Amino acid sequence: MTTVETGTVVSVLYRRELRHAHTDEELEVLVREIVENPPRPVCEVFVWDRPCRFVIDAEPDFPDARLLVSSSPNTGWGALNYIAPHAPDGRVVDSYNPDAGAEAPVLLLDPDGGVDFSTSAALPLEQVREAITEYCRTGQRPSCVQWQPGQWY
Repeated sequence: MTTVETGTVVSVLYRRELRHAHTDEELEVLVREIVENPPRPVCEVFVWDRPCRFVIDAEPDFPDARLLVSSSPNTGWGALNYIAPHAPDGRVVDSYNPDAGAEAPVLLLDPDGGVDFSTSAALPLEQVREAITEYCRTGQRPSCVQWQPGQWY
């Protein structure tokens, strides 16, 4: 797994707890954690030229684009929400699974607001892992999954 370019940092935000990956090995650990053992069911993934950070008495230092991941290892499902405010192909999109049936669980989108993804956003965790990996490698909306108009978060 290779990140976008030398010097690229992947930051994962679990509510107010930040974790960073500077190397491929650290990135593998972060992706595994998000999919297999997340400390919270929803996290945000950022790919940038520096680590994201909170700044005392100022705005947090984060890029505009991000991949939100809802992961449920107990059910084997997850969902994605991608935001890129300046993207020409849709600035807010959710993952889309045309085969998500009645077995697809309800997955949390916004823990603070109690907003859930539509069940059509539910993906098997292996697809979620693949999409996170692609996003971390390219910094772009993953093309390995399908997308549908999303909810703003």
